[in-house]
Amino acid sequence: MTISQPKAMIHETKLCYNGFFQLKQHTIQHNKFDGSQSKPHQREVLIRKPTVAMLMFDPKHNTVLLTEQFRIGPLENDSNPWLFELPAGIVEKNEDKHHAIEREVLEETGYICTAEQMIGEFYLSPGGSNETTTLFFSRLTLLDSGIHGEQTENEDIKTHIMSIDHACQLMQQGRLSVITALALMWLKNQEVK
Repeated sequence: MTISQPKAMIHETKLCYNGFFQLKQHTIQHNKFDGSQSKPHQREVLIRKPTVAMLMFDPKHNTVLLTEQFRIGPLENDSNPWLFELPAGIVEKNEDKHHAIEREVLEETGYICTAEQMIGEFYLSPGGSNETTTLFFSRLTLLDSGIHGEQTENEDIKTHIMSIDHACQLMQQGRLSVITALALMWLKNQEVK
């Protein structure tokens, strides 16, 4: 199977918002799959720094650690705004991704762990954001839950140690972030092999 590489170009960019995130509006034009060219049109894109996430797995007890915290997106949709997620965070300028995730895990969970394996890098919402998340995996003994977070960032994060099956039930309830659901599916697939 041949994967085509159509060309796209940005003709003009307008910065609509510049805060914790940026919002840009681009006037774009791109080649279409039939070989013709699209009409110039506008698209908005939310600009975010890259992020990292860690799947923390205890093989002896077959458990994972998930964080629970308030998220504004579900509140906008009138959904329960406390989601279960993997420990995760933003990669700071000039920071190595391995260092970033190990720092975030310590801040959000109190655990010191090593990013043993990179599972992959993923776009979370490519229709409207440039954000990518690099997903890492670590095996460790999970013993303690608690409340954590960086106070200067107004974080209030509760950790939960749970079976993989219980975590997957949260997926059916719409209580997981997409990267967390992806990580759990990856882990379940590893058990089959």
